[in-house]
Amino acid sequence: MFKKLYDWTQSNRARFGEIGATFTAVWLWVMLVTTFLAMLTILGITSADGGEGSRLFKGMLPLGMQSFADTSLTVSLIGSFLGACVMAPLIEETFRAGLCELCGDKDGNVRHLFLLLAGSFLGFGLLHGGGYFSIFIQGSLGLLLGRLWFRTLRGPDGKLNKAWAYGANVFVHAAYNFSLFCFQVYMVRSQMG
Repeated sequence: MFKKLYDWTQSNRARFGEIGATFTAVWLWVMLVTTFLAMLTILGITSADGGEGSRLFKGMLPLGMQSFADTSLTVSLIGSFLGACVMAPLIEETFRAGLCELCGDKDGNVRHLFLLLAGSFLGFGLLHGGGYFSIFIQGSLGLLLGRLWFRTLRGPDGKLNKAWAYGANVFVHAAYNFSLFCFQVYMVRSQMG
């Protein structure tokens, strides 16, 4: 049994590498943007407690977590977790899978690159409701997830496996949202004393 699991893991090593690389790229991008926004706040160019700076920081969060501190903590925790870490990845990646199907050919290659880029970048950014902030932040993440679809679509045997590509996208999306969820819980708890 362990031999079969080991063989399966080794044969899909490239796919696991793509998943890890995409998650790392997502976090590097977010850390870069967060650092830039924090520097603007420190320099007094913008503020994190209202106005433009607040919109920038809020625009980084998934839509279900943007009103996190505006409701009761228990309802907000449960709702944010289910919305951001379960439902959003499942639903949004279903739409991305459909977009990737439209943009790919029968061999799993990108056929309509511009449509894929526009849909993943603009569509994913606008879906998060933060205007040009979301297009800049979430849209960039959408590009990485669109790339992940095509990088994990073909298995080691050369056959297309849409379930694997969909699962990889859902996993990276959910892991990213979960890490933001944990950070948001930490921030709320630290403000409560």
